[in-house]
Amino acid sequence: MLSDQYKECQIMVDSTDNAPTGILVAMLPATDLAVSAAFYTQLLGLELRREFVADGHVTGCSLSREDLPYALNLRLRSTLPGDADLSGEHPVIWRVANEQALDQFQAHAERLDLDPTSRRHDDAHLICVVDPDGHDVLVGYPVRPWTDFVGYELTTGGYHQSHHRPRLQPA
Repeated sequence: MLSDQYKECQIMVDSTDNAPTGILVAMLPATDLAVSAAFYTQLLGLELRREFVADGHVTGCSLSREDLPYALNLRLRSTLPGDADLSGEHPVIWRVANEQALDQFQAHAERLDLDPTSRRHDDAHLICVVDPDGHDVLVGYPVRPWTDFVGYELTTGGYHQSHHRPRLQPA
């Protein structure tokens, strides 16, 4: 069944006319919606745009702004099925326009006392802060186009380029 679904998706994106051009909404699990919403409001300048209620309790919200082409959904972790712990992961990498904007973001995060760290990756220059649920919030500027395949292997020193041909063979 998975291979049939993959084939349908592949057919759908084979045309550049209907390929997605970006992320409309990203979703993160949150232990405390109010704390996480305040964090992203301060860090990214987002505003509360939607609220989701079940049985009289707020179980999620969406943050965005009138001038932005994306939204961030926060869902109450306790209402999600399975293990929704993404702490230590970076489920979303936010893009800025240029190196100057990245420097400005780092200065902003410093003013918020979020202890931003800088990461240099083969794909992007990144600034990282950690949200209230332990998610790495990465904001970056790409330094190379995504035109060629590059494989990465996890070693004790982190991920490093390791191969130039895919090992994954989608069915």
